[in-house]
Amino acid sequence: MTVEFVPGQNAPLQASVVTFRASSQTPFDVSALVTDTHLRALSSEDFVFYNQPATAGVQLAGDSIRVELDRVHPNAAAVLCIVSVDPSHAQAGAFRAAGLSAVLTDESGSVIGQFAIPTAGSETAVICWELYRRNGAWKVRGVGQGYAGGLAELIGVHGVEVDDAPASSAAMQQVHAVEPFEDGRGLERMWMIFEDASRSAASLISSSEYAMKRLDTELTAAVADASTRNSPAGVAAREAAQNRHDELVATARASHTRDSAQLTQELTVVDAVLPRAMASWESPVWASEKGTAPQSLETVTSSDGVRLGVLTAADRGALTVPYCLPIPLTRPVWVESTSSAAAVGVVSALTLRIMAAGPMPLLDVVDLTGAFTSLTDRLSAVLAGPVIRNHSEISARLTGLAQSVDLAELARTSGMSAVQAGPSTQRLLILGDFPHGYSEQDVHSIMFLAERGPMIGLSIVLVGDDESNSTEETVAALANGCRHLPAAGEIDVQDPWTGSHWVLVPDVLDPANQPQLFAALDKF
Repeated sequence: MTVEFVPGQNAPLQASVVTFRASSQTPFDVSALVTDTHLRALSSEDFVFYNQPATAGVQLAGDSIRVELDRVHPNAAAVLCIVSVDPSHAQAGAFRAAGLSAVLTDESGSVIGQFAIPTAGSETAVICWELYRRNGAWKVRGVGQGYAGGLAELIGVHGVEVDDAPASSAAMQQVHAVEPFEDGRGLERMWMIFEDASRSAASLISSSEYAMKRLDTELTAAVADASTRNSPAGVAAREAAQNRHDELVATARASHTRDSAQLTQELTVVDAVLPRAMASWESPVWASEKGTAPQSLETVTSSDGVRLGVLTAADRGALTVPYCLPIPLTRPVWVESTSSAAAVGVVSALTLRIMAAGPMPLLDVVDLTGAFTSLTDRLSAVLAGPVIRNHSEISARLTGLAQSVDLAELARTSGMSAVQAGPSTQRLLILGDFPHGYSEQDVHSIMFLAERGPMIGLSIVLVGDDESNSTEETVAALANGCRHLPAAGEIDVQDPWTGSHWVLVPDVLDPANQPQLFAALDKF
């Protein structure tokens, strides 16, 4: 049975021999890359293209790639099936609106999978399929990840050494051609960059750990014989082992440094064309005067994601990667702080970005201590009601929101038109000073809103001490279901692809001293 794939979808492979083909209105070449579990090339000899048409189990055959899965190198974990624009046509706009699609067939020619690949318009190389091995069995995943820097960038990210000058030149030519994102594609691009950074980090970590393990083994062997331990031969063996370790680590770090430089360059360019909800405060899309931003940026108003901050790893270099989440927030964000006043910077930054994601949501705020006055004064026009200053008013507001969620969900499931359903229920709920002053019923209402609200456009931000170990079961359950951010400092994060360690530093904003950012909401 033919499977119609979407990005990220996977399926088992029953056939032992498969063939990859693609079609597009833009002339292209096909190639393949055999990789390890971290999607790093086993060696330069495992890149299959027109100048190197075969490796173990993988062969270029005209305009297709044939893979004999039983013959693929036993150390291989995946085979990436790639298309790239013919260099002579690179100026024609890459795969822009070119109807790129890929097909996978078995040895009899029967179609196993079809994949209509969505493109952003700037890609000159795309990973179509990933054939990968899990527990001794082969599976296939539709990928659709594109690279503006072309084939040189793609294979460089995956560990193949390329000629620095041509690769850099090609990447530069393409990166300057990046255009504003289509609605709904910014978050995907940010997560592609995060994935590239994570896989590069995992390769560095893996190589370094392997180098250390090999060094330990070789040093142990060099000192095992007491009679030669301190002889010239023994000393030479230890020095040689140390040199091999240092060379391997240096090579791995140089590769990671190159990857990081490419990603930094890409991020510098895309920051200027990201929707405001995901762009840095320094991006021209946050310019307070309409005329100060490039004309092409003025239409970038809606976003499918919102930025929380940046990811760093000091031990791996200076690369910082924006950390973005879908909007509306699929899980509440819990800003950890002993007082709401100390969390104003983080809450203000997140609130403004959610407001900028569009369409403008209504804002409900519980602020028992008056900590967020500078923020709510700036956003008074979008308040759904008076800011709650007294704990006795919390229950009524939460009950009203829960009813709104019920009605909106009923309208959505019954197929009502937008006019029949009434005004948009898109909202942001900020709950300060939690859980002090909140009743048990309030907590249950918040849990209901956290579960059902995102389906109709409700995002929730809580502020308070971390209650993950609270003796109150409902409070602890709510805390454990949230995504946590520190009001100050940083928090550990693991990427979902390789488990590499990152540090998340939340974005902050001072409503009193950065009014131009709020003005930007009205200027675009």
